[in-house]
Order: sequence, then structure tokens, then C-alpha cells
Amino acid sequence: MYKVVQIQLSNKSAGSCALRLHVGLSESKIVESRGVSLFEDHIQSSGIKYLGKFPQIVALTNNWIERKKRSYDSSKFGLYSYPVIGTDVSKLSTIVEADAIYIHWVQLGFFDFASFEKLFKLDKKLFVVMHDMWFMTGGCHYAVGCNLYEEGCQACPIFPNDTSIASSQHALKQKLISQYGSNLEFITPSLWLKNLALKSSLLKDQKIHFIPNYFNSPHFKVESQSEARKLLSIDSTKLVVSFGAVNITSIYKGWKFLKKAFVHLKEMYSYDQLEVVIFGNGDLIEFQNSIDFKIHYLGYLEDEEKIALAYKVSDVFVIPSILDNQPTTVVESLHCGIPVVGFNLCGIPEMIQHKETGYIAKAYDSMDLALGIQYCLKNNLKAKPKNEYLAKNVINSHFNLMNLDRSTG
Repeated sequence: MYKVVQIQLSNKSAGSCALRLHVGLSESKIVESRGVSLFEDHIQSSGIKYLGKFPQIVALTNNWIERKKRSYDSSKFGLYSYPVIGTDVSKLSTIVEADAIYIHWVQLGFFDFASFEKLFKLDKKLFVVMHDMWFMTGGCHYAVGCNLYEEGCQACPIFPNDTSIASSQHALKQKLISQYGSNLEFITPSLWLKNLALKSSLLKDQKIHFIPNYFNSPHFKVESQSEARKLLSIDSTKLVVSFGAVNITSIYKGWKFLKKAFVHLKEMYSYDQLEVVIFGNGDLIEFQNSIDFKIHYLGYLEDEEKIALAYKVSDVFVIPSILDNQPTTVVESLHCGIPVVGFNLCGIPEMIQHKETGYIAKAYDSMDLALGIQYCLKNNLKAKPKNEYLAKNVINSHFNLMNLDRSTG
């Protein structure tokens, strides 16, 4: 039995990508998958080792130090990570016994550079799954309007008073990759991220594979819209636009563009025609002040059945993100048969067939975003995911990476 381990900060939210891959590989006949996670959450799955209190305290201490030493405007630049302390997992039996190791999102105090180095030294297949740009930059998770990662992250705009912060971390990553690059392979869930990595000074010479995130859930499927609407008390005659994210007003998620799109939609539809479903962390007062339609705010949802319901009541899902790798919301919506409208940015246009399974709007153009929503509503589009995003094809791609015979899986 081939043994694989997925390492991830937490299995909730974006961390569910690692958990889903763990479950998908576990269902094969030739792979025994395990997981290592820093934080335990409500999601229960066999084979996951949670690290307990002391590593969590280390992580919280790291995050406190980072905030104190490297304050910056996150509302402008998004998340920046420069780990100073972390946890060594290389001696865990789960790791020692593994044939292949997948390193997912391990920032926010889980891994420091010593943690990476100790894993990189092991004589095992090592795959770094890039859920954002962190591994190719001086520390930002998405390079907002910046291409300095293509060189050495000198003169980083995030820290104008100390240009050495980003460049020194870039140099640390360069040292790790130069020493252990032959042991590593990188996975990106979008072609967009792969192309950025190939332009970066850190990863341009590395093995980089495009494999979408594994997704296979019994809850996200095409079902009766009228039955779903009864559960949320939504009139079956209304047009329903939905949108959601973990943090709706994050700089990455494009909330300001969506607000403007709803202003344009008000010119196309009356209050009695259209309603809005919102899910995720956000401010209801802000939504009510910005959207002149009836709002159904569901809050932050963790239960997959409830998340799926938010799509199933909808006629169209809109994702105004300006920085997003391979958004799970798009995959979820398409599996439910709901068309998606998003900007021609990042990994989003790779997932949508324009005017067939959704609408790809001009980048940063709120009017075109509104026109895309109108197009989907007028044409009653029925959506489905592309073949490369289907669970069986994603698992086969991982089998190929590990040189496993998928015919026996």
C-alpha cells in the first residue's frame, strides 16, 4: 500500500482542499492517505493527526511576533507572512512512514523555514501544493499590482521603510530551493498560478504541475430549485443572485466592484423582481446600505449541505474576485448546475465556458459584471464543471505524479 500524507494548517475553509484530497485518495485501493493538521475543527475524518496545544501556542506566538515586527496595511496589500518560529513534523510516525508528502497551506505559525528544510531533507516524494503565491514571493500571498517576485523582491511596496524584509525572505526561499529543489515538485490548481510561477525567479526552473483541487461531495449536485427555495422561504417567481466568500469584504474578493454592479442591476430590474443571497463573514448593515434589493444573509456557513442550498436557490452565482487561484465557490456552483459570473482574472476564466456555463466579464468592469448577471438570467443557463475538474480525472493526475498504476485504484 502506497502511503501518502497531506499537511495543512486546518481542514476548514480553504483547508478543505487538503482534506478532500485525503478522502479521495483514501477511497482508492492502492493508496493509504493520512493527514497532519495544526488545528482541529468540526470536520471529522479518519487518518488525521492533530498536533495539540503546544504547537498551537507556538503558532499564536509566531503570529504575535509577526504583527509586532512587521506591521503593514493588510487592507491594501492583503496577507503577508514571514514566519519566525514553527513546528517540526519530520519525526512524526505519519511522516516517517509516508512514501509521498503533500505540503499544503502551512503559514500563520505552523511552519517556519526550519520546518520546511527538515521535510525537504527526507528521502521521499515531496509535493508543494500552491494555494496562493507565497512560495514564489518575498512573503505576500498575492502580489497586489506588483511583479517584483520575478526578480528578488527588492524595494517591496509593503514595507517602504525596510526594504530588506521581503528581499531577505526571498533569499531564504532561494537558498532552500537551490539546496533541495531536485527533491521538490510543485502543484498549482490553476494555469494562471502556474504561469506566474514560471515567471518567478524562485520557481522558474522547477517542476510545476497543473492539477485542479479535488472536489467530490454528495451535497453539491443539481436538484429542484423550488424545493430548495421553500427551505429558505424564497418566492419561486423571483430571480436570485448569490455570492459568498469566507471573508466577503477581503481585498481579494472584489466587494467594491460588486457594489457598483448592483447599482447597475437596479437599472435593469425592479425591487420586486430580484433578490440576493449572501453567505460568508460580512456586515449585514454594509450589505443593506450597498444593495437596493431584498437580501437573504445566511452568515458564515460550515455545513456543506447548507452551503449547497445557497447555490441551489440561485439562478446565478457571482464572484467579483480580483485575486483568486481556483475558487472553490466556482466549483461548488457549477456542480449544482448554477452558472457563474466572474472577471477575466486569475484562475476564474479557466473554469467557466463563456456564455455557456456562465459569463466572463471584462476585468474590473462592474457594468460588464452586471451585464453578465443579466445574460445568465435572461438565457436561463445550465452549468456543469469542465472535465479536468471532475474528481476521477483529478485523482488520476495524482496517481500519475506518484507513478502509480491507476487501473488498480
